Amino acid sequence: MDDTSAPPAPGRTRSAPRRARVTPASLASVVIGGMLLLTWFWISLTLLLTGIGSLPALGSGFLLLVPWVVAMRAAVIVERRRAVAVHGLEVIVPARRRSARTGFAGWLHGMWLDVCSGWFWKGVLHHHLAMLVAGVFALLSLVALFVSWVAVDVAVRHGALTLGTVELPRWGLAGIGAAALVVSLLMLVLGALSDRGLARAMISGSEEDLRGQVAELAVRRQGAVDAAAQERLRIERDLHDGVQPRLVALGMTLGMARQSIRTDPDRAEELVTRAHSETKAVITDLRQLARGIHPAVLTDRGLDAALSALAARSAVPVDLQVDLPRPLDREREAVAYFVVAEALTNITKHAGARRASVTLAQTEDSLRVRIEDDGRGGARVHRDGRSTGLAGLTDRVRATGGLLEVASPEGGGTVLLAVVPLPDAAPPRSPATPARVAVPAPEEATR
Repeated sequence: MDDTSAPPAPGRTRSAPRRARVTPASLASVVIGGMLLLTWFWISLTLLLTGIGSLPALGSGFLLLVPWVVAMRAAVIVERRRAVAVHGLEVIVPARRRSARTGFAGWLHGMWLDVCSGWFWKGVLHHHLAMLVAGVFALLSLVALFVSWVAVDVAVRHGALTLGTVELPRWGLAGIGAAALVVSLLMLVLGALSDRGLARAMISGSEEDLRGQVAELAVRRQGAVDAAAQERLRIERDLHDGVQPRLVALGMTLGMARQSIRTDPDRAEELVTRAHSETKAVITDLRQLARGIHPAVLTDRGLDAALSALAARSAVPVDLQVDLPRPLDREREAVAYFVVAEALTNITKHAGARRASVTLAQTEDSLRVRIEDDGRGGARVHRDGRSTGLAGLTDRVRATGGLLEVASPEGGGTVLLAVVPLPDAAPPRSPATPARVAVPAPEEATR
C-alpha cells in the first residue's frame, strides 16, 4: 500500500433558510463564549505553546500537541455547525484530504494532512477569535449589568445618593440602572452581530472552497465515467467469451437435429435433448450477467439479503456482519454490493484463502465496507486491461465521492476498505441489531 494521500473528501453545502437576525440562541452563544474565554481559551493556548516549546526535549511536546490537534478538529466542526444553527449561515465545507493508510498509522497520517491544510488553521484562528470577541462583549455586558444592579440596589435601600456636591435622587439612580441594563443587552446584541460577521468572513465559504468542490466533482465525474467504461467492457467480454459461443453452438446443434429428423430420429432426439440442456445453461449465464448489472434481490429484499446470498454462494467460508441502522439509497447499496461481490470473487479465484470476513458499518456520514481474507496477499490495482477488477471498484467508489483502500502485503492476506459518503438527508429508522452470519463453504465447491 502506498503512502500517497487519497483524493479529498467531498465538500458539502449546508444552508439554513432562516433570515439573519439576533435570536436568544445567538445571545446565549455570546455568554457561553465569554465563559470559554475565561477557561478553554487559556487552556488551548497553554497546550499549544507548551507543546511547541517541548518539542526539542526528545519530541515530548507531541504528547500535548496531538490532544490539542484532536480538540481543534472537533472545535472546527462545532463552529461550523454553530454558524448554521445559531446564525443561519450557509457553510461550504472545504475538501478534506484523507489518508490512504489504515489503522493507527492512517489516523496519524490523516491528522498530519489536516494540520498541513489551510482550512484547519483558519478554523482554529476563527475558534479563538470567536471566543475573544464574545468574551469582550460578554465582559462589557456583565460590567453594565453590575452597574445596573448596584444603581437599583442603592435606590431601593438608601434612596438618594450624594457624590461630592452632586445629589442623585432615587429616580435618577433608577434611570441609571435602566440605562445600564439597556447597555448590557446592547453589548450582547453587538457581540452576537460581531460573532456572526466573524463566522461569515472566516468559515461560511470562499471562492477557494468552491474551486475545491469543483475539482472534487470533476474527480467524481471521471470516476463515474471510468466505472461505466469498465462495466461496459466487462459486459462485452462476458457476452463475447461466454454467451455468444454457447448460442452459436446451440444454433449448430439445432441445425444438425433438423437435418437428422427424417433420416435418423434417434440422433435428432439426442441433439434436441442436448440443445435443451444448453438452452438452460445459457439462460443461467444470462441470469448471472443480469445479476452483475443490478441484482434483483438487491431491489426486492435489500442489501442485507443480497450480501447473505453472496456469502452463501462463496466457495470460501464468509463471516458476514451488517450494521445498517438507516436505509441506504439505491446507488450506495449497489456500490456496497459490487464491492463485496468483486472482492469475494477475487478471494475465490486468486487469494487461496481459508476464510474471509465482510463487515458493513454505517456511521453518521459514511458507509464503511471492509473485506478481509487470510490468503496469499499481493493484490494490486492494475489498469493494464487484464486484471481490472480492483480498478473498476476504485472507479465505482470514487464516483460516489469515496475512496477504496487496498492493503495486501505478500503472504499477509488482503484487506479491502471502501469508505462511501452518505447523503445528508437519509431517512432514519429504528436501530437494528447487527446481523452476523457465518456461512460455511459448500463441500462440492472447488477453489
